[in-house]
Amino acid sequence: MADNANEFLDYVRRLDIDQPALCILLGLPRSTLNKWINGTVTQIPQVAVTAVRMLWFMRNSDEALFEKWAIVQDFGVTADYAVNDRVQEFLHTIKREPSPAIKKLLNK
Repeated sequence: MADNANEFLDYVRRLDIDQPALCILLGLPRSTLNKWINGTVTQIPQVAVTAVRMLWFMRNSDEALFEKWAIVQDFGVTADYAVNDRVQEFLHTIKREPSPAIKKLLNK
């Protein structure tokens, strides 16, 4: 499992995203992410490693999709809404501003 921790931390560093935004993007409680990053817990589930790798891939290959994913995660709706433009429009009308963490991430 230690290899999982190393790989997870490597991709977290590559992403260079603040912990509050990363918690939203991964759907994790901040306490869990903090334990993984600080090494308090080294047995990181493979699904978390895969998720952080996918975030890195998405951010580096399709910035627009990454931004849609961030908004969808911020609203707490299911992933299939990330690629539906009408749903994206609707989400923007019911909530004008993303959360401070996601707003900061998208304005980098």
